[in-house]
Amino acid sequence: MAIFSDTSCIPRLLVTAVGSLPHEDPYQAVEMITTHLGNAAHAPQLSRCDPREQMWIQFTENLPGFQVDLENLRYYFDTSTGSDARIEQFFSNYLDVLEGGSPEYFRVGRQYGRGIHALLDRLKENGKKLPFLKVQVTGPLSFALTVTDENGKPIFYHPVYRDVAVKAMGLKAVWLLEEFKPYAQRIIVFFDEPSLSAYGSSAFLGVSKDDVIESLNDVISMVVSRDGIPGVHCCGNTDWSLLMETSTSIINFDAVDYMETMAIYRNELIGFLARGGVLAWGAVPNTERIRGETVSDVIERVRAGVDMLVHNGVERDALTGRVIVTPACGCAGLAVEDTQRVYGILSELESLGPDHILGK
Repeated sequence: MAIFSDTSCIPRLLVTAVGSLPHEDPYQAVEMITTHLGNAAHAPQLSRCDPREQMWIQFTENLPGFQVDLENLRYYFDTSTGSDARIEQFFSNYLDVLEGGSPEYFRVGRQYGRGIHALLDRLKENGKKLPFLKVQVTGPLSFALTVTDENGKPIFYHPVYRDVAVKAMGLKAVWLLEEFKPYAQRIIVFFDEPSLSAYGSSAFLGVSKDDVIESLNDVISMVVSRDGIPGVHCCGNTDWSLLMETSTSIINFDAVDYMETMAIYRNELIGFLARGGVLAWGAVPNTERIRGETVSDVIERVRAGVDMLVHNGVERDALTGRVIVTPACGCAGLAVEDTQRVYGILSELESLGPDHILGK
């Protein structure tokens, strides 16, 4: 039986961001985040600062058999060596976490998370508790379908290491949750699933609908068990009904380029919203298009999306009762100056408030 997180704590409008940034100085990244996002700051992911913050590497410390060559940016699971003892230790620690034990074995060290630790440093200094704080982890499906074994075969197709890869993402999420709990009333955890854009293609050969739902529910349940609010971010088009059948509380979609795709799943969306699900509208461009964007453009985009879904038969109150707004995806591909414009618009949206954006 699916267990859902209570989303009643989410206000009518919450503004946050996806995570990746172009900054090379983690403290400058944290300064920008905390200055512009007063209600839902997020942990930065800074691959330009250190390649170990690249999304396929950042959450791999202590994973049995995982090998990384930072110079050539090559990473894979070596399944050919005798790592049975490490696999046994991994699952022993996993069971301990599942029973409420410490997730410290699955920590993200400073070398792998300079942005994460810079935010922790800042929050400790400030001594204030934020209303919300948002962290992100690589999604289990994208991780297991992108990272391969030593022969180049996606690790998803290895019966044992697939389980390691999937569960590891949930365990890293639990560590993040516990680390940030002292500094926020509630923690939101997004699982970033860019590979879901390829669902139905050859990239998902042999991956069933049940596989997708089971993998996501596995990690989502870990977040819910620690009182986190789980979300899934996909920056392209996908079968949104798949995500609506999982236990996720939030679906973060690209409302800049793929707004109309949400209308295809009317009945599933009605059910998702009825059980407390929340849409996170990726309504702020994360490309150079931001240079010509205004806060009015973003507001009109969200209003137009709501109107489209209402016209399709979704209740307006269900759509606008709780709304999250984010950029369409991460900003790592932008210049720092353009990223500051993205965050400036996010800040304006937060200050304007829900009535101005969504109507009374």
